[in-house]
Amino acid sequence: METARISENNFLQLFRRKYAHPLTVGIGLMVLQQFGGTTAITFYASSIFELAGFSGTVGTIAMAIIQIPVSALSAVLMDKCGRRPLLMVSAGGTCLGCFLVGLSFLLQDHNKWEEATPILVFVGLLIFSGSYGLGMAGIPWIIMSEIFPIYMKAVAGSLVALVSSISSWLVSYSFNFLVEWNSAGTFFMFSTVCFLTVPFVAKLVPETKGRSLEEIQASMTM
Repeated sequence: METARISENNFLQLFRRKYAHPLTVGIGLMVLQQFGGTTAITFYASSIFELAGFSGTVGTIAMAIIQIPVSALSAVLMDKCGRRPLLMVSAGGTCLGCFLVGLSFLLQDHNKWEEATPILVFVGLLIFSGSYGLGMAGIPWIIMSEIFPIYMKAVAGSLVALVSSISSWLVSYSFNFLVEWNSAGTFFMFSTVCFLTVPFVAKLVPETKGRSLEEIQASMTM
C-alpha cells in the first residue's frame, strides 16, 4: 500500500513545472521517433518494396545488413561527436530517405521515370534505415535515461515507454490506410516529421556527452 502511494506521488510530481523540460524532451523524442515512420517502414518494408516494383526479399535483406555497420559506427561516434549532432544527422538522413521514397511514388503516379522509381525506393529506404540506426534508434532512450533524476526514472521511463508504444501502434495501424489514400503523401508526411525533429533537437535536447548525471539533471530542472 505504501509503495503504491509513493509511486502515485512520484507520478504526480512528474507533471510539476520543474520537470516540464525533461518531460517534453523525453516524450517529444519518442513521438517524433515513431511518427517519423520507423515502425511502419520496419513492419511493411517488404510490401513497400513490392509496391514500388522492387524485390521485397532483396530490399529487406539489404536493410538488415546495413544496420550492422551503422550501429557499430553509432556506438563509436556517440561519445566522440555527442548525442545532439548524431540525432540531427540521423533525423536529416531519415527525412531525405522518406522524401526519396515519396518522390518515387509520386513519379509512379504520374507515369514518370517508371524504370528508375524502384531503385529510388531502394536507395531511399536504405538511407532511412542507415540514418535511423545511426541515432534515432537508440539515442532517444539513452537521453531519456540521463535527463530524469534517479528517483523519477522509473515513473518517467514508464510514461515515455507508454507514449512510444501508443505512437508505434497508431502509426503501424494507420499505415495501410494512409498508403491506400496516397502513397507519396504518406512518405512526405513522414519526411516532414523527420525534418521537424532537427529543430526540436537543436532547441530543446541538451548535450549530455562528458557531463555527469547530476549536472544534466540540475540544468534541466532549475
